[in-house]
Amino acid sequence: MGRVAVVDTNVLLYSINRSSERYREARELINSLDKIVLPTIVVYELVWNLAVAGVTPKEAEKIVSKILLNERVSLADDRKYFLPAFDLFGDIGLKHYNDSVILAIAKEVGTLATYDKKLRNRAGKLNVKLLPEVVE
Repeated sequence: MGRVAVVDTNVLLYSINRSSERYREARELINSLDKIVLPTIVVYELVWNLAVAGVTPKEAEKIVSKILLNERVSLADDRKYFLPAFDLFGDIGLKHYNDSVILAIAKEVGTLATYDKKLRNRAGKLNVKLLPEVVE
């Protein structure tokens, strides 16, 4: 099928923020994927971050529509991962639940695109392939 990855919120945010130091890298990463798996929690986090950044609802709708209507994007029905996510906590707190849901999906898909160092560390312990391969 080609390159498939679960994409975390931070990758999306970097890919739409032209002033981000990771803008170009995030765009290239997303464009290199044949299929982008988005947990619905990522969409909620994206909208929340856009709101915090002061983006208008109309502009947020344009951004989210462009992402969701992309033929390479598929939404993961993360409901089936709500309970398995609890098994992935280890010694971290409940505030990492959203990341645990994302991680549960990535564990099934096999690849995770994220810049979140804690999430990358957790994914690596589960043998989930990481994109980008190295984060500085």
